[in-house]
Order: sequence, then structure tokens, then C-alpha cells
Amino acid sequence: MGTDEDLLADAREAFALLGHDLRLEILLALLAEWEAIYTEPVGYAELMAAVGVEDSGRFNYHLQRLRGAYVRKVEGGYVPTASATALYRAVLAHRPTSSIEPDPGSIDAACPACGSALALEYERGFASLDCDACERWPGFTYPFPRNGFEGRDGEAVLEALSDRVRHHLELARGGQCPHCAGSTTVDLRPDAVGSEAHYVGIACDVCPFVVGIDALAAIRGDERVASVLREAGVETGRYCWELPETTARVESREPPLLAVEIEAASVTVVIDEALAVREVRSAE
Repeated sequence: MGTDEDLLADAREAFALLGHDLRLEILLALLAEWEAIYTEPVGYAELMAAVGVEDSGRFNYHLQRLRGAYVRKVEGGYVPTASATALYRAVLAHRPTSSIEPDPGSIDAACPACGSALALEYERGFASLDCDACERWPGFTYPFPRNGFEGRDGEAVLEALSDRVRHHLELARGGQCPHCAGSTTVDLRPDAVGSEAHYVGIACDVCPFVVGIDALAAIRGDERVASVLREAGVETGRYCWELPETTARVESREPPLLAVEIEAASVTVVIDEALAVREVRSAE
């Protein structure tokens, strides 16, 4: 992964290419007919007419500026690149120019620690759940596009949010960024065990994706762990944040190993720095 300065330079260059109305119109004209791999190329003359430009020199200059990053020339004309379609989807998903804020609505969800009612809030693109009745549960927050609220009541939003997080975590734990498909790296933080901070982090090696979680949230999809929980009759709940309480300790610093005790299942799960399950044993 490049330095922060490199990433900012790449972003600055990418945004600068769209800093002209005509380039935006060219790109939007191509995206209007986008159908993934089946997208039909738009010919030069047709594209020029679509954006209402008669000066071929001016049109060609701005078209060439887009080529490579956002526009590709193929047999029969021009098509948008993967970068263009990804940016287009992101804009539509988050609607940055919209003044309408989603209403999370009422929900029926309980705190995993004390059972009190949870409150769902939405701010700056993050859906958050908090318990006002206790301090044992640290809460839950995750990015959630505004489109996720369209046509869904509060309960359906929770289902969508939970499914999204589970899917993203499985991809990230398996080594693939859920946003850009780049490789991910696990950051096991033994010094954070026992504190309020998350002691497991997963970050993308390419883009800014990063997530902080507790161990059980990271390994709940492991078949050995899921099997132990099923056999013990431990319910993990409808949502990804509804997990039995755990106690973690540092099993070894070299190599880095964490022991995660699941009291409700009377087992201890030992994981390594890659979040691989090394051992599942009866709790001591």
C-alpha cells in the first residue's frame, strides 16, 4: 500500500480529471447505457452529438483527457472503465448532494449485554447502535449507504445492515477487501486486550477500508466455532452484533496467540495473528 501522500495524490489526480463540465457530460453519456460487460460502445460522432458539442477539436481534447482513467476506446467506439462505473455507483449509493437524511425509524433490538432497548442512529454515512442503559456493551457502528433505507422500515434496515457486515467481515478475514478487492492484513493487538479498544483490526492494503472488531465477531463464521456454539445451544442472535460475551487473554506473544473464552459454551478458542483457529478446548 502506498503512503498517505501517494493515495492523496492519486485521488487528487482522479478528481481533477472530472473538473470540467464537458468531461462530466461525456462520462454520463457513456454511463447512461452501461450494462456491465454487455455495454455497447458509443461511436465518436454519436457521443459528440449526445453531449451537444459541435467543435470537434474541443470535444476531442476533453475525450482524450478521460481516456485511460475513465474512458476506454474499443472496437466500435468508447465505453466507461471500471473506475468510472465504480465512482458512479458510489455517488448514487451515498447521494452526497441530497439534503434528505434517512429516518432509521423504530426498531425492536436489545442490548446483547443487559437486554435494554437499543437506539439506531444514522450520521455521516454510519449506522450506529447504542445502549443508554449500560456500559458493558461498547456499541456498534458501520458504514451504510443511504440507499439501504429506501423502502425499508427499521427492522428491515437492521437485517440489511447485519447481512452487509457479515459478508464484509468474511471477505476481509479471508484476505479480500469488500470494497476494492485488494488484499487485507489482520492487525492483532495484544496490548488492547482487556481495554475498551478493539483488539482485532483488519485493513485493506490498497484502499482506506479498515474495521475494528472483537475476536468472536471475526471467527464466528469458522465452522469449528459455529459447531461448538450449536452443540452448546448458544444462540448468536439474528444480528451480527448479538454474540455471547467473551473474555480474551494473551496466550502467547511469540508467536502471537489469543485465547478467547466463551463462557456460555464452556470453551476457549485459540486464534493466531491471521485469525485462524488453532485450537478449541474446554474452558479452564
